[in-house]
Amino acid sequence: MTISLYSTTHSSYFIALLKTPFVIFPLLLSYILPAAEFDTLSSYKQSPFSVYTDNSNPDSPIYADDDEDETAFQEWIDETQGSISETIHDYGTSFDHFMANKGDEKSMQNRSYLKIKFKPRYTHREYFEGDASVKLKIDLPHTEKRWKLVLETDPDDFDRLEDKERGISNANDDSFSGAVGAVRLQDRQWGKWKADFDAGLAIKLPLDPFTRANVNRVDKISRHWTTRIKQEIFYYHSEGPGSLTSLNFYFATPEADTTILKLSSSAQFLDDDDNWEFVYQAEIFDRVDQDNLFQYSLGISADSRPSYSVTNSWVSVSWKHRLYKDWLYMSVTPEFDFQDEFNYKINPGIMLEFELFFTAEGGIDRLARKIPKPTF
Repeated sequence: MTISLYSTTHSSYFIALLKTPFVIFPLLLSYILPAAEFDTLSSYKQSPFSVYTDNSNPDSPIYADDDEDETAFQEWIDETQGSISETIHDYGTSFDHFMANKGDEKSMQNRSYLKIKFKPRYTHREYFEGDASVKLKIDLPHTEKRWKLVLETDPDDFDRLEDKERGISNANDDSFSGAVGAVRLQDRQWGKWKADFDAGLAIKLPLDPFTRANVNRVDKISRHWTTRIKQEIFYYHSEGPGSLTSLNFYFATPEADTTILKLSSSAQFLDDDDNWEFVYQAEIFDRVDQDNLFQYSLGISADSRPSYSVTNSWVSVSWKHRLYKDWLYMSVTPEFDFQDEFNYKINPGIMLEFELFFTAEGGIDRLARKIPKPTF
């Protein structure tokens, strides 16, 4: 069983405070930059131009005191991260055994985690937008063959398709928001298809029942090419039905499996808007080393109403970097958009993302990009 809590709330005072540029950047700089500095401190000391090197007296007690302070602060950061991760793991394990209700269950790995993201974004014609999100996932491995329980806030079902595909946070207050609770039948195998089924309530007044079905299939069609077909259908009593269909092609060679080409076509229909959205995108993922990933993207989006027309085309390059160990990451994405609302004039922009990832399960590579395995 999996319990997911996902938050991108715009009404929360705390999240709204984090979105303020005068708060978010000092906060990030005070924690992220020192951590990144510690991670590469040894290389700084080896450089003759390092600010930490006393060329006249390497054994200077002043610099020794600085090293002790830096080491103590680094240890405090590691202990704090470890404490949060262990707390999440302990809660997940306790709830897992409670739900399983079996005293003789053998120990199983618990993959609960907490993920916090900050996403400031600036474009020349739309100016600054800030966003923060929190996602908590409680893993219940002892209930793997039973119905799953899902708790989620601010589902993205009614976000624009382009925002979903590009990983852009939706700051539109008119989008669907509110916590949902559901039971889920997950990873059901039907031949070469896998399916998930949800049924539950959006927790708001009045209560809003909903249901969701998701099926997908992965096939290896040649030595280098893999396809994935995904179909999702959902219905909310307040918003009506919606659907999302996607077809992805993946290309990689065994000799260069760290570089992946992805070609995707997606279509989304929302009955509330009576509109079809289409997105066509080509992406290249290039893992240059264990700490750096480059992602190149070229795409087009279109709407069916009032008549079929291109709403945006874009090109972007994203640099994703491991700042500190396996739990602190950063990405920088320069982008050029050509939107219909600005008469297709160039709209340069940049998006930053800072991610903190807490889990007791070590060794998780957040920069890994892999081709999905065939579903059979």
